[in-house]
Amino acid sequence: MANDINEDDLRSMFIPVEELGMDPSQFTVDADYWFNEMYEMYKDSCHFDDSLDPAQSNEAQIPVEKLNSRCFSAIGRVGFYRWYALTRYFDETVHRMDDQKRKYNKHHKDTLCEEFLSDPGENISHAINNDDDLVNILQRNPIIANTQECVDAWDEEHDCLTLEYSRIQDMTTRLSVFLGQGPILTDIFKKDKGALEINTDVIKGKDVVLPFIWANRDKLKLFGELAKKCCDNGANTVVGIFAARQVPTMDGREAARIPREYEPISFSPRISFRF
Repeated sequence: MANDINEDDLRSMFIPVEELGMDPSQFTVDADYWFNEMYEMYKDSCHFDDSLDPAQSNEAQIPVEKLNSRCFSAIGRVGFYRWYALTRYFDETVHRMDDQKRKYNKHHKDTLCEEFLSDPGENISHAINNDDDLVNILQRNPIIANTQECVDAWDEEHDCLTLEYSRIQDMTTRLSVFLGQGPILTDIFKKDKGALEINTDVIKGKDVVLPFIWANRDKLKLFGELAKKCCDNGANTVVGIFAARQVPTMDGREAARIPREYEPISFSPRISFRF
């Protein structure tokens, strides 16, 4: 098309359907039908034999100038399984930092890490509501998985629960309440003599949510493996919801330890004081 054609010229090339004696409603798509079709397509892809095909894995990030504490900043796939992360974090020990990466880190800190200013649970709830594709899945038959059972539970050095375990536990409870299931979770995963078992009875026909804190190499790999096992055992769909994306370097390097100041705080509701 020639570059000098303007909008008026473009409109003149088309004839309104009314002038052709046709009903305009025949050329529109019912929203419910569209979302049902999108859901069925995703459901089918979750059950492909090659649902973990690495060629399908990808990641998209929100540009830094559009960052919002109540929207996901990274959305990706492991194979065909979708995952969402509220923030993106660049570790200074492995990345060559610039202004853009510092802005992502500030957004991460403001959204998840400020004890008196952040409410991670509220922020992630808003992010879900602000993503039409995710709402389309989770408004159907969701169930939150107790993914804390898939990580190390005990900190031998400090003789207490690991920070990751307790944070995921808070996150699963907050998401369960948000999705109307109440604070009492039905266990999907159970450890038995070092092996992880899946409660297949409770996931059949469900849309399983796998919550984690850090979307790093190991946890994304684990997410994909768990997602496939859930779908192979009767789940309709699986999505992953992560607090933060730990962004690797171009050659795949990740920080060995996250500084405490960048660790997300509890997902439990904030306590407010009124005077």
